Amino acid sequence: MGLFNRQDSDVIRGGLAQQRQAPKPVQEIEMVLKYFDDSQETILLTYNLEELQQQVSTSFGTGSSMNFTSAAPPFSINPRWVKKITYKVKGGVLGD
Repeated sequence: MGLFNRQDSDVIRGGLAQQRQAPKPVQEIEMVLKYFDDSQETILLTYNLEELQQQVSTSFGTGSSMNFTSAAPPFSINPRWVKKITYKVKGGVLGD
């Protein structure tokens, strides 16, 4: 058998097709950013909360900017200046 056998590639493609995930629900989120100079900024987003929290977590971990290209107008946030982020959704405050 060769390295790029057609039968093997069909099995691999079939396995990947089964891993599709359902789209995650989005909701209106108010993201309150508190900076180290004690200033505050409030940003309104329509986003999936889990994805937003993952993006913020990754950004804080790596020090890279958070880019929101789907917002109008697009913007980015530098996590080096952010002290705390609070998420508010319809129904209350969700987390820091």
